[in-house]
Amino acid sequence: MDSSGAISAVSLNKCIYFSLDKERYTPYTTFKGSFIIPEYYEEIISIKFLIDGNAVHYGSVDSAKMTFKTGFYRLDISSRSYTLALGLNQPKPQINSSVSLSSLLSNNVSLSNVTYETGTKTVNYIYVLENSTLWDAVVAYSLKAYNKYPYIYKTNEIRINAPTSIKSRDYNQSSIIEIYNGSTLSNLISHIHMRDTDGNYEKYNLTDNYAISRDIIRHKQIPLDRQWLADTNMALTSRINYAKRGTKYRGIKALGYSGEELFDKFKYSFNSTSNTCNIHKLNISGSNNVIYTTMYEYFDAY
Repeated sequence: MDSSGAISAVSLNKCIYFSLDKERYTPYTTFKGSFIIPEYYEEIISIKFLIDGNAVHYGSVDSAKMTFKTGFYRLDISSRSYTLALGLNQPKPQINSSVSLSSLLSNNVSLSNVTYETGTKTVNYIYVLENSTLWDAVVAYSLKAYNKYPYIYKTNEIRINAPTSIKSRDYNQSSIIEIYNGSTLSNLISHIHMRDTDGNYEKYNLTDNYAISRDIIRHKQIPLDRQWLADTNMALTSRINYAKRGTKYRGIKALGYSGEELFDKFKYSFNSTSNTCNIHKLNISGSNNVIYTTMYEYFDAY
């Protein structure tokens, strides 16, 4: 955008550094990059980042800083995809009756540059709670319709089910730079207690033995969840399961980029064992000269 408010698109092809993060439980992708720019720009309002002609990120600008020296202009920019708006918008608290994913979204907040999976099931209702976000409503629909957690696919597409176009790739020792195996226990909940209609917390309880077996004791007290009045066990299990997200993982860092996307498969061998994994977390980083792709598979409830 120039000083008069006119908007134009500018192509930048001199990348000093970039890093893109995508993760199946995060409702947006995150991009950071540094570029050499040919001239002064009044304001940067959005960024679309492409690798070999394939769009891998499209979003608004969180921050943009231009640095000017004699003969050298640099742009440092950070951005989150347009699906960030799912967590920033609060739909009207109400019961949404007979909804699919598309009707749930179209009947509430209209979002620019955001698409969604079509042809999904219709459920009897979704209760939009006070102070909840549009992403909360999407999660509730996804759990009720498929017992799955939703995710963001490619550039700003909300999905629940894996697409039919997933690809499987083999990575050999010449392309693999590092191999990972790890765990994250900081989010675990050992006991959850939900208040009933009389205000008591003794009726609805759930214990997670996975957390307890790892010497983690963490009690959580929650109010009555009206979203799950017909299935109070889901109110408890969904929170336990979300707390276990990404608890155990494995992955690789490979040289290059071949169009990897969430829920694609990657194959590699380690310690004489062949592993076939699904991509649940993805980082693509590099510059004009080299690109690295890091991918992980989670072992958790979803």
